[in-house]
Amino acid sequence: MECNRCLSNKTIQSINLDSENICQFCKIHDEMDREYPLDENSEKRLFKIAEKIKSDGFKSKYDCVVGVSGGRDSTFLLYYIKKILKLRPLAVHYDNGFDSDTSVSNILNICQKLNVDLETNVADWQTFKKITKSFFLAGVSDPDTPTDVGIFKTMYQTAFREKIKYVFNGHSFRTEGIEPLDWTYMDGKYIKEINKKYGDADLKKFDNFYISDIIKYKIIAGIKTILPLNYINYSYDNVEKILKEEVDWNYYGGHHHESLLTKFVVSSYLPKKFNIDRRLTSYSAMVRAGLISKSDAKKILNENPITVKEEIDLKEYILDKLDISKDEFESIMRMRNKNFRNFKTYYNFFKYFKFPVKILYKLNFIPKLLYLRYFG
Repeated sequence: MECNRCLSNKTIQSINLDSENICQFCKIHDEMDREYPLDENSEKRLFKIAEKIKSDGFKSKYDCVVGVSGGRDSTFLLYYIKKILKLRPLAVHYDNGFDSDTSVSNILNICQKLNVDLETNVADWQTFKKITKSFFLAGVSDPDTPTDVGIFKTMYQTAFREKIKYVFNGHSFRTEGIEPLDWTYMDGKYIKEINKKYGDADLKKFDNFYISDIIKYKIIAGIKTILPLNYINYSYDNVEKILKEEVDWNYYGGHHHESLLTKFVVSSYLPKKFNIDRRLTSYSAMVRAGLISKSDAKKILNENPITVKEEIDLKEYILDKLDISKDEFESIMRMRNKNFRNFKTYYNFFKYFKFPVKILYKLNFIPKLLYLRYFG
């Protein structure tokens, strides 16, 4: 079972193929393509948004917040915002204790080269360790969800404190695609439930994101999310060339390998325990966008993301850092696979309020892709 158009297949439990054998993710892509068409006016639309941001923030030191990880997308995003759009960004980084040396160097280099202020939120290590370990012990497919939530909370918390109305996100539906909900799910209540059942972290020391935060940051403060990479032709080869030449950026070796935790999750843990290859969503997106052929994408997916020695060393490092014994990990690998649907989350609440959420995306308070990912 495979989509006729992209690479989506039966490894995605929720895959839904129509009569022409086209998956729901291709349909979401087409909907996004209509929202963000690449034509002679697409970048002009982005510049118009930038002018509004400049106008709204002309009295402030910064007019937008940009999350940076040292990865390709977030680094280019900061470069584009500062050099091309001429905005005054505050760069924000969430340090969960798993940054690679390359990613740290990339962050410092671009902020120094572009004269951009950087604010780093260092997670409370013992708390973060316990929460992340609890996700492994729960046997779910998204143990890096605490990191994603921490990043999200850090950006909006900073924007709120600085009275900034715009947060920039480096996601592109043409290169990153749409992650199936059963693979990755982000929800503050989800974290609370897993920690309650499998951990004992003090959540007061963690940057969690609850419904109250959505109301505070999105509705009351009116902070909006902007995704500039949807408006431009985004080629990895061209982007890497620009970044290497202008901000001394270095590649970290693979898909989401800028974080050592995520590198382990996507390159070893998920493929072996869940038969999930997150590269599938990215390369499916690029196939839909005409950036790579389906056959070439399949060849890449058939290659191992890391060497055997890399995997052994990385596994040892991660387990040691999270205080997971080898016996515990073997038990985790044998236990029944689970995901967010096995726990209490905000998901049913969001489904019940589908119409109000739709209004929020129409008003540009939440990204359309987020709405489509949850509601189709």
